[in-house]
Amino acid sequence: MWREVCRVMIAEWLRVRKSRAMAAGLVTYLAVVAMFYLTYHLLVRRSFTGIPTGFYLSGSVLSAAVTSLEFAMTLIVAFSVAREFSAGTIQQVWVRPLSRMSWLSGKLLTSVVVLKVWWVLTLLFVLVVAGVQLGFSDLMEKEYLIHSAGSLWWALLLTVALTTLALAAEIGIVAVCALIIGNPGGTIAVAVIARFILQLASNWDLLRPLILPTYVTAPLGQFIAMSKGLPLPESWGHLTRTCLIGSLVWILAGWLWASWIVKRREVLN
Repeated sequence: MWREVCRVMIAEWLRVRKSRAMAAGLVTYLAVVAMFYLTYHLLVRRSFTGIPTGFYLSGSVLSAAVTSLEFAMTLIVAFSVAREFSAGTIQQVWVRPLSRMSWLSGKLLTSVVVLKVWWVLTLLFVLVVAGVQLGFSDLMEKEYLIHSAGSLWWALLLTVALTTLALAAEIGIVAVCALIIGNPGGTIAVAVIARFILQLASNWDLLRPLILPTYVTAPLGQFIAMSKGLPLPESWGHLTRTCLIGSLVWILAGWLWASWIVKRREVLN
């Protein structure tokens, strides 16, 4: 099975490498990240918001950029999966000696790899520029140490890891929408509307620990509060357990749901 998955991933990679839309999308996304950085840097320098440290600036830019990254990943998954159905090429793919599960696994894993590449590029850009301009030092209030640079670095790495896991879970859910709808435009519309509704629902304390967007925004919000020296909304241990377990549950649910749809389509065909 893994050999078939690798074949699908290689085919997807060749398609992505030759796609001008993918290259244009990456350039546009990085330009948006740069715009976010310039905006927050200007606000911090003029004391309109936050404090002038590399940690706060990095957290703020990453928090703003993650929404754009989510939308970009929605586009990538929608056109990777749903367009196979709308263009009618899925019949050609499924009549080959290739299992449906290998096809699905290759599609999802390729999307996860692209997500990680884009997210790492974002992180490297933000850390390098913020480090050069503001530096990453201890958070002090006069002579009182609030947070050491080491603890802030660990919190930032943990934030990035938890956010990456939650974004991977979102890929599976978007893939489910793509398999059900079978059209890129409809998939994008449903995914955007669903996330907006879930974002509103996250304002309810009862639902917040169960909703997938919480696992994306909560670690970033926690780190921003820490980088400003504010009281943390919750302990890092509790936040880590909630986001880790929640993201893994959503990943499993998305995979099982997508697998069931693919197998069911095979029966119906």
